[in-house]
Amino acid sequence: MTLRTGTSKTGAVHKYYACSACARMGKSACKGRSVRMDTLDNLVVDNLSRRLFTTERLTEILAAAFARRAEKAVEVDTRVAALQREVVDAADKLKRLYRMVEDGVAELDDILRERIASLKLDRERAQTTLDRIRTQAIPAAEIPPEMIEKFGREMRENIANGEVPFRKAYLRSVIDRIEVDDHIVRVIGDTATLEQVVAGKSVPAAGVRSFVRKWRSLRESNSCFSLERAAS
Repeated sequence: MTLRTGTSKTGAVHKYYACSACARMGKSACKGRSVRMDTLDNLVVDNLSRRLFTTERLTEILAAAFARRAEKAVEVDTRVAALQREVVDAADKLKRLYRMVEDGVAELDDILRERIASLKLDRERAQTTLDRIRTQAIPAAEIPPEMIEKFGREMRENIANGEVPFRKAYLRSVIDRIEVDDHIVRVIGDTATLEQVVAGKSVPAAGVRSFVRKWRSLRESNSCFSLERAAS
């Protein structure tokens, strides 16, 4: 959404969030919803404070993330074991072929060269995949309860007080986007990003965050969470 201003019948000037798609492409893209900035800001801050930045809710979300990571770790271990077998198998076959050539049992003809090249390629692919999985599978330590409680308390204070740019920087640190429907406001973000911020591995920064995998409404998916609130 984008910002615009409007003047009421009393002459007061208000700021509004308006649909940027409608402004660019007309009502064929969106029918053109708009909502007063202070109304939406207060609605988002109030619901985040009461429904996300509580110790109970944060603990629930992060516990689900840790459980999914544990399940994935089992799958990763199985995949690593299979790749290790592939690397060893390819290396053993290469050794046997080299020994056959050295012992004069087989000649290094074009067919044998192609077979050796194929085995080398198989070994390199398996080893590359194995190295990548090992790098990405470094487990993250669980976040202590006191850190979760402190994060929630500080976020509630930071988004409720202070200058607007400062407050919005903190919101952007955990929010991907806000969707405004006729009767519903959805606050959407990424569980992994929230986990990093709670753990102190990422700090709030001004500016628009790059796109990340989305949260989803209180029905959490594998990578996301969100809040839905009826818009009055």
